[in-house]
Amino acid sequence: MVSPMLYWRRWLCGVAAITLTGALAASAIAISPPADASRAAEQLRMEATRYRQMQGRWQPVDGGKELKPGDRDSRVKQLRRLLQLLGDFRGLPGPITLLTPDTARFDGAVQYAVERFQQRHGLEVSGAADTATLSELAVSPTVRARQLELNAQRWEKLPLPSKDRYVLVNIPDYRLQLIERGREVLGMRTVVGKSSSRTPPITSRITNVVFNPTWTVPRSILLTDLLPKARNNPEAMHNRGYRVVSYRSGDTTTISPDSIDRAAHGHATLRQISGPGNTLGRVKFVLPNRQSIYLHDTQAQSLFEQHHRAFSHGCVRLEHPEELAYALLRRQGWDRTRIAQVTTGTETMNVRIKNPARLFITYLTAWIDDDGRLQFRRDIYHRDKSGADAN
Repeated sequence: MVSPMLYWRRWLCGVAAITLTGALAASAIAISPPADASRAAEQLRMEATRYRQMQGRWQPVDGGKELKPGDRDSRVKQLRRLLQLLGDFRGLPGPITLLTPDTARFDGAVQYAVERFQQRHGLEVSGAADTATLSELAVSPTVRARQLELNAQRWEKLPLPSKDRYVLVNIPDYRLQLIERGREVLGMRTVVGKSSSRTPPITSRITNVVFNPTWTVPRSILLTDLLPKARNNPEAMHNRGYRVVSYRSGDTTTISPDSIDRAAHGHATLRQISGPGNTLGRVKFVLPNRQSIYLHDTQAQSLFEQHHRAFSHGCVRLEHPEELAYALLRRQGWDRTRIAQVTTGTETMNVRIKNPARLFITYLTAWIDDDGRLQFRRDIYHRDKSGADAN
């Protein structure tokens, strides 16, 4: 029979865990890097010093299976101590902290600490110490200190304007932010380049918005992806809006064995006409750069539901491109109704942005957010491991 005190303790921990899980899920929606890059670098160096100092007290959790709420295990004690060292374990709020915990039990306090850790490291917030969470917990403070120092250097080289609006795309965070007067006014999820076709760091400006764009296929994608499909099923490629365009004359022809051969030998390319099935979607943002990188809409909306979103050929796909178009063009008299109207047809419209917004596509795997929490993200392109300076 469960004693009244034990029953009360379990009930309180359960209620607290449910309440705090909801709060963490909400806070994970908007995590803003600081607007002051020099201040960000200073903060990261201070954190690097703190991490180096905790190395002597650091002890990873012993290897084993996933730990989840309700478990009772000696490894939970290790997990609790480690989360406390990292600053994520703070007990439960209010009178709940007065209860004497069973340190070997995965209770609500441990669950909340795990959720805080997961949120700060860009992991799925589940409250269970799963394989991905235990892997991040196994990274030593010395390694984290080096990561913090590398990102401090990146922040120092990031020329963020203090007054002008700008767009910041952080590749490892899969996120875009529009910043005005040092505050985020728009944020959305992104899809970035996969490991074999990485999105490069870029400093540029967003000069144009193109509604209902066409897509001229880059040669690398043409050879490795689309030519084999065109050979196997030319009719399907035609139905998807692809046409062969001659480099010399600019003439457009339908897909045929002869036209495919010309494209394969470098005399022609593929272009996809504008419309609802276009790979770039309904909106493309032009940013002058040597790598032919764009921000654009996408037909593959389901990818935004993935937690890790490195799937593109290098361009940055946007969750809500119409909202970014509105934010960049509203000073020129555009409203959401007008944007909705121009994106319903197939006619391409190229709109130049007056006073183009600065754009920074960057690679930051550590920062301190607006709430003073230290954030880490996975080194998806292994730039931290190699010591590469992304900016």
